[in-house]
Amino acid sequence: MSAYLDPVRHDRERVALFRRVPLLVGRASQLASPGDFFTHDASGVPLLIVRDDAGTIRAFLNVCRHRGTRVEAAPCGAKKAFVCPYHAWTYGRDGALLSIAHPSGFAGFERRGLVEVPCAEIAGFIAVAPSPDAPPIDRTWLGPLADELLGFMPASSHVYAPTVMSKAMSWKLAIDVFLESYHLRPTHKQTIYPLFFDNLGLVDRVGPHLRNVFPKRSIRELANLPSDTWELRRRANVLYHLFPNTLVLVEPDHAAVLHLWPQGPDRTLLTSYTLVPEPPNDKARAYWDANNAILYGAIEEDFAMGESIQRGLASGANRDVIFGAFEHALAHFHRQIDLHTQ
Repeated sequence: MSAYLDPVRHDRERVALFRRVPLLVGRASQLASPGDFFTHDASGVPLLIVRDDAGTIRAFLNVCRHRGTRVEAAPCGAKKAFVCPYHAWTYGRDGALLSIAHPSGFAGFERRGLVEVPCAEIAGFIAVAPSPDAPPIDRTWLGPLADELLGFMPASSHVYAPTVMSKAMSWKLAIDVFLESYHLRPTHKQTIYPLFFDNLGLVDRVGPHLRNVFPKRSIRELANLPSDTWELRRRANVLYHLFPNTLVLVEPDHAAVLHLWPQGPDRTLLTSYTLVPEPPNDKARAYWDANNAILYGAIEEDFAMGESIQRGLASGANRDVIFGAFEHALAHFHRQIDLHTQ
């Protein structure tokens, strides 16, 4: 029960998981050229992610080294330099302090650049550990899943339809609802369940991460087709849980990326987007929007259950939470949280 309710445990997870573990904060394709940037606050740490003049993606605390003001207010854009709005301290794309207004008053502070935090590009994602003393990010963090993800969605994939929503439940509950198919028939009976089997899926543990394969009923048709024509993503949904808080749902011709960010013991922020092959025209937008309507309709059904669970747990009716034998993906997820917060 404390896993979903205890504020002390929540604060410990925020420090251990959302300061020192690599977090996927965006796609490299969002920073196509030197000077392209975006800001990110969902982890609880203000970040400025920018592609520098050498083409390297770097991440900094979005905090002026003079008095702590937020340096960059815009959500994204392209700039030659970043100017603090308070006293105009100016920083380059590499985080270096370029100029100080009235520098005679700050002798010895000329090298006080933005604080850099570990950052790496992995499988087209930008991974950041939002603490300056976090370990460097090993580009093998995702292990063999990195190549799989690139096979499904190249690094050049276009970010489409960013979405943000807030829900009254623990971030862990928001992930739990995706990691089993036991709920498909009752929860999604009138929506997506007719496409899938009842309580059927394959789970692979890959380090702290998970690969889940949920076959569609149409997979039975493969029995009459040559094996060299089989294509998994057209006959199943492949759902990756990239520890700690990212879900990637691979569908036949696109993918959905969901990040679940803790905002409190019982409050979660979802930031999500669709990865499509190229920037869409009007016809393609209508097609992707129709796909997203189905996805987010199912997500709303899942999150309604998650919010109901959060209220039920807070009532004190249950002293513990039961994971069935076929809900072992959830057990793996929670074991990894315990391992990383000890």
